[in-house]
Amino acid sequence: MTVLVVGDANVDLEIRLPQEPRAREHANPDPQLFGGGSAANTAAALARLGLDCRFAGTVGDDAFGRAAVASLESAGVDTRLMTTTPDLPTVTVIAVRQPDGERLIYVWPPSGGAHAALEAGATIGAVSGVDWLHVSGICLRVRPAREALLAAMSRARADGVTVSFDLNLRLENWGWEGGFRDVVLAAVEHSDVVLGAARDEVGALAGNENPVAAATALAGSQRIVVARLGAAGAIACSEGSVVAEAGFEVAVVDTVGAGDAFNAGFIASRLRGGPIGEALRWGNAVAALSIGEAGARSSPTAGQLESFLSR
Repeated sequence: MTVLVVGDANVDLEIRLPQEPRAREHANPDPQLFGGGSAANTAAALARLGLDCRFAGTVGDDAFGRAAVASLESAGVDTRLMTTTPDLPTVTVIAVRQPDGERLIYVWPPSGGAHAALEAGATIGAVSGVDWLHVSGICLRVRPAREALLAAMSRARADGVTVSFDLNLRLENWGWEGGFRDVVLAAVEHSDVVLGAARDEVGALAGNENPVAAATALAGSQRIVVARLGAAGAIACSEGSVVAEAGFEVAVVDTVGAGDAFNAGFIASRLRGGPIGEALRWGNAVAALSIGEAGARSSPTAGQLESFLSR
């Protein structure tokens, strides 16, 4: 079974502040560079679970772009559909971790990143021959990537390919400006599965703080809507059906990319014919194993997932 993931790829630069406010220079922790990007994180997690995964996206013709591609390849992702642009830089997400564990997140550049340059011509043809298409809402905010995602989703639906859409609204950063809500609703219409954080995304889009009511409203009669509840697990709503699965208790090291990892577990289970409840459980488990390690690319292998679930 082959999954095509279309969307954003970047790098995450983590800087840990020293415990002592005036620590000597040589005692400061070294910055760490990880592969990042919501769509790319899910692609890497899918490949680590043993699925044939292709990625279509655009990075800058720069050192960070090459690092982003290399990090996907090291996870086993087929990157032959990726393109580079000399005109825009690869986005860098800078996470400053404070001694108490809290994070300050900065994105550079705040606009004009290379992921925006994704063209529809690079995505429509890529859909041919795949079993599942997964996209992230990050690229719906920028053009021409917006049109490239919507075109790929439309083609996939026409070809009978299952389409999943991770909302990734980031309303705390950009809100609904520029008619973004209508764009998101158009993407929902092209989707078989919609995934998102229960309150901040599913609830915000549906205009209802109750996760079951919000997910049910977005699901309508045509799709499954998955509302992620963090440590509490996740629920999935479809016409006349609500399924819930509790989360797993684990020691938390780094929550970056947890939702992306959940998506991979859910998709992997569904591609193997798993029912909704099992898919939620797999999603919860992959996310739980991911947050036990540093970086957004710390998702488990298929063997590690099987061992975890058997316990």
